[in-house]
Amino acid sequence: MKEELNVEVKAKIADPGEVKKKLLQLGAEEVGLFPQTDTYFLTGRGRLKLREIEGLEEAELIYYERGDEAGPRPCRAVVMRISRKAAEALKKALPTRSVVRKARHIFRLGPTEIHVDEVVGLGFFLELEVKTGPEVSPRDALKIARDLLSKLGVRDEDLVPYSYGDMVAREAVGVRVLWAPWRMAYITRAREARGCLLCRLHEEGKDEENKIIYRSRTCFVVLNIYPYNTGHVMVAPYRHVAYPTELTDEEMMDLWRTVNLAIRAIELAYGPHGFNIGINLGRVAGAGVEDHLHVHVVPRWLGDTNFMPVLASTKVISQHIDEMYEALRKAFSELAATSAK
Repeated sequence: MKEELNVEVKAKIADPGEVKKKLLQLGAEEVGLFPQTDTYFLTGRGRLKLREIEGLEEAELIYYERGDEAGPRPCRAVVMRISRKAAEALKKALPTRSVVRKARHIFRLGPTEIHVDEVVGLGFFLELEVKTGPEVSPRDALKIARDLLSKLGVRDEDLVPYSYGDMVAREAVGVRVLWAPWRMAYITRAREARGCLLCRLHEEGKDEENKIIYRSRTCFVVLNIYPYNTGHVMVAPYRHVAYPTELTDEEMMDLWRTVNLAIRAIELAYGPHGFNIGINLGRVAGAGVEDHLHVHVVPRWLGDTNFMPVLASTKVISQHIDEMYEALRKAFSELAATSAK
């Protein structure tokens, strides 16, 4: 058994051949191609997976703890080699969360092990694992990872916070991890902004500029300008509260009445096949604006990303957002007029 402290990062890539070419130009050593199957088990904390590599008599049982952050971050792992018989026993005894099958092309460059992965059902990814030790501190490892990402031309919006096990598990139950790289700008903006972003949006008196679509008695609807999908809106109370438990009865009823109105408006404007409705409470749960409660209303279609393409320029993105704003504002107005009769 061995314990490891690495700095790791994962990114989506479009052209694995180009990445491999750059690695060789940087002087990386090509280790080989290894078909792998990772079985992720349900755990109370961290992640536990069984790795079986084609052609090897032993398997690896790996427990690791790592933050779900899009970028280089520390990962503490315990790795144990076990027999194939023990591996089969574990698969029978432990509840399985997901099974990931991939072809892993491994390279080495100094203290960094580099993986170019083709993951069944997910596509192509790049992973960096910078090994720490007596000569490489965690801080050094972070710098090495960032420098290598830059040399390989990896953009911030390509970075992935999730494990393959997470992504495959969500695919299996129909909750797809929408690949929305344009949202990295929103995450950065929300966390670096001074004061509360949502308070500022509804108080500035610039509803059209801020994409405020609708105002009710105690809450408002704002278009998410870094959406997971076309038509993605957020419903938030005017009052600055972090948790639903802090709402008054009137605010709670008005919030969910407005969520229902948002669903109807999006149906009228776009006719989606379904919705995700959700609240993230706290940064650990994924909240971009963690101190001001808001409900995400995300329309869903079969195929999803056909409706929200990776847009090529700021001008095109801005035009798409403006079109969404006008379509949803019109739908809200029609519904409000109908209910007033």
